Amino acid sequence: MTGSSAKKKAEKISSIKQGMQCMRSNKRRTVVWPATLYVGEFEFRSTLYDISLGGLRLKLALPLARGTETTVKIKNQVSLNARVVWCTGEFMGLKFTDPVDVVTKTLGALSKGLK
Repeated sequence: MTGSSAKKKAEKISSIKQGMQCMRSNKRRTVVWPATLYVGEFEFRSTLYDISLGGLRLKLALPLARGTETTVKIKNQVSLNARVVWCTGEFMGLKFTDPVDVVTKTLGALSKGLK
């Protein structure tokens, strides 16, 4: 890759990131926390990489379909209901289906810096 094309690619990535930040309605915090995903009778261990009052991003080797209803247990402490909204490779985004006041109360101290 030439210097010119590398620069254009970096500018494009920066532009995409800025656009995504504008689209987000909740402040997001980067974390590395254990999480357990419950889908029906199945349980999947995973790692949570970022969280907001609206949802979270986690890594799971098994892709789940958009719209899949789930419960996610965070740091073996609290559980919230969520729905899969995107899945790319081993990463997926979940949107909390509980109201934001329930999410805030449930997360307690874990919600620090998210408001």
